[in-house]
Amino acid sequence: MQQNTLLSSLKSVDDIASLSYDDKEELAEDIRRQILDTVSKTGGHLAPNLGVVELTIALLSVFDVPRDTIVFDVGHQCYAWKMLTGRLDMFSTLRQKDGLSGFPKREESPYDAFNTGHSSTSISACAGIARAKRLRGDTSRTVALIGDGAIENGLALEALSDIGEHEDNVMVVLNDNQMCIDRAAGGIANHLEHLRTSTRYLRMKPLWERRLNKIPIIGPSLVRQLARMKRRWRTYRRESSVLFEQLGFRYYGPIDGHDLRELERHLQALCLVRGPVLLHVITQKGKGYAPAEKHPEDYHGVSAFDPEKGVTGGNIGNESTFSDVFGNTIIDIASEHQDVAVIVAAMTRGTGLSHFAERYPDRFWDVGIAEEHAVTMAAGMASAGMRPVVALYSTFLQRAFDEMLHDVCLQNLSVIFAVDRAGLVGGDGDTHQGLYDLAYALKLPNLTVFAPATAPDLRKTLKWAVQHDGPVLIRYPRSEAPSADIFQMTDMTNVRRHTIAFEHEGHGAWTDEADAIFSLRHMLSGNDLTVVALGPCVSEALQACRRIMSDESGYSIELFSCLCAMPFDYKSVIHSIHKTNKLLIIEDSVERGGFGSMVVAEIARRCPDCLVNYAGVTHLTRGAASRKELIALEQLDASGLEKRMLHLIEVAGAARSALCAWS
Repeated sequence: MQQNTLLSSLKSVDDIASLSYDDKEELAEDIRRQILDTVSKTGGHLAPNLGVVELTIALLSVFDVPRDTIVFDVGHQCYAWKMLTGRLDMFSTLRQKDGLSGFPKREESPYDAFNTGHSSTSISACAGIARAKRLRGDTSRTVALIGDGAIENGLALEALSDIGEHEDNVMVVLNDNQMCIDRAAGGIANHLEHLRTSTRYLRMKPLWERRLNKIPIIGPSLVRQLARMKRRWRTYRRESSVLFEQLGFRYYGPIDGHDLRELERHLQALCLVRGPVLLHVITQKGKGYAPAEKHPEDYHGVSAFDPEKGVTGGNIGNESTFSDVFGNTIIDIASEHQDVAVIVAAMTRGTGLSHFAERYPDRFWDVGIAEEHAVTMAAGMASAGMRPVVALYSTFLQRAFDEMLHDVCLQNLSVIFAVDRAGLVGGDGDTHQGLYDLAYALKLPNLTVFAPATAPDLRKTLKWAVQHDGPVLIRYPRSEAPSADIFQMTDMTNVRRHTIAFEHEGHGAWTDEADAIFSLRHMLSGNDLTVVALGPCVSEALQACRRIMSDESGYSIELFSCLCAMPFDYKSVIHSIHKTNKLLIIEDSVERGGFGSMVVAEIARRCPDCLVNYAGVTHLTRGAASRKELIALEQLDASGLEKRMLHLIEVAGAARSALCAWS
């Protein structure tokens, strides 16, 4: 932390309002240095936080927080807020295990009014807060701070419409930096660009008036013409803001979001306005750090990096990640299949699709932060004969569950869901975990669900999905994808035997090429326990099994790798537990109601004497930590799985001994 700075000298939030504007400018620079210094060590959301420093100072100078309620949309921009509301001493623990969250958390501070992490919730939350205040006679103010990308989402537009209809006392501060995570897209983004353009002209007007008045004879005449143009531009600006005015909001702006005097003047004036108001603020994402100003999309969310060198390719993404394997594979597939198209929701870079967007711009759509629209649009494309691929993070796919069920799966349409960041996700905490997709996806009709363990797995499942008539979901983690096929030791005789059994289950005959993705893959042979590990969980499970089988216990374990979660290869499991009579299912998803509970329930029905258990994620509200730490905390690492396996074996052994003694 910076020592002996104005930032470190502040004793409370109340001190901010009493500072001079010069001191506030100095405070802004202190905050930016602290953000850059910390995020370069811990990783986090750099560019969005650098862009709202003056806006945060102005909000705390004008409003009486926490009595006045300020809700941060998403929360990508709350770092300055945290430092200025009593958490400066903890800021070095940002996004670390047992440290400060990277998002607003009510349990962390009374100044954090509402937990956020997903986009576009702030205005709806403020509508509820404002109405609760009105019912109890509370006259304090309610403010939503939302970005130009987030305000395009249907939830935000629904909230704007509702607030305008009911004339709630809500102020919306629109932080317009022309960015979502990638560049903002869509009609509302274009509308805001018109507003920005008109403002640039108005700012230039005084400079040109002074210059023109110095021109002899014709100068004053030109100034009068300029004045007429100004009146036309004012009319245009009023017409341009008609979107918000028609929704029932009084619109003000755009104003410079880095001019503290201008910000405070407008905020103070708007505090006197009752009813819905919207203040349009223009900011620069990444302000104060030249590399982030130049390439804000590269500095939205970063891993630890050297501030002197900036973010390098290794910080942005590694070619061996599942995301990159997906991006490269879908390019190859698109070259062979002209009916393949790709849809993303403001996550082009994060989902590994930047090169696809460049290579096939006519078959690529970034719909902005609009996951529901993305899924139903894909359904429409599929109904018209295309093969759309919808690439979303698991945590954001949740928002389109109804569209998956109603528009895709019930119609059995050929939509491919590429679900990135599935399972445990480090850094961002509970709001960004990809833990729930299996729990709801496995229950959807007609949906085939895959969980690749390696890069070859992902390639195979994608190529199969493109030729399959029906919806397919492929989930994979935010991690490196093993490039070598870890199943080289697989006994293909066993694979073929299990495949034949799978065919008898009623799923039809698979080709040899499909054997490796639909059958459970036989990793190890044993007699004491059957273990099925879903997707990438097999790596830790394999280590645990080898530890047990190499010690002096004499136990042997039959390990299977599961790539296809639905339909599931029950015959192979039943064949194995006829030997072991014990089964453990391992997944990196929510344990309750997930993959493991599905399999165990069916096995218990078919083999009631078998001892069954499953291992998944049980603590769903853990704070920020690395993926490795989260896996260990959930006992899904090799050490934790070893203990689970031994416990299951020994419990069965003890039960058997007790039964013999009783007999």
